[in-house]
Amino acid sequence: IALVWTCTTVVIPLWNNNTVFEADVLLTIIQRFLFVMVLMLPFEIRDLNYDSLKLATIPQKIGIRKTKIIGVFLLMLFLMLDFFKDELENVSIVSTLVIAFVGAVLLVFSNKKQSKYYSAFWVESLPIWWLAILLLLG
Repeated sequence: IALVWTCTTVVIPLWNNNTVFEADVLLTIIQRFLFVMVLMLPFEIRDLNYDSLKLATIPQKIGIRKTKIIGVFLLMLFLMLDFFKDELENVSIVSTLVIAFVGAVLLVFSNKKQSKYYSAFWVESLPIWWLAILLLLG
């Protein structure tokens, strides 16, 4: 899922515009992949009661607590990658910081018995909130 999202939202549009894949582009690709990986974790936690053990999801393999720790670590990495970009903008830093914080909060409070709107609305709406933050700050 993360690979498809990354290709659809970063790689293909840049390729279509004949953009050169420089370091900043590579960092954005990695950031998008990490972000989507973290967005998947609350869904994986929610579905623990329903998923077959054959799926071997991350929470099934390492447990809910370790899944949340890894997710928060991935969000910190997602945030830190912004500081390695050549073209560093305050808008980008602030929006990435806010969305990483909100993502971490949603991940930490996810559980097997979350309401049906928790992941389906709040977690899935994070990219829209990210866009709104960028538009408001930009």
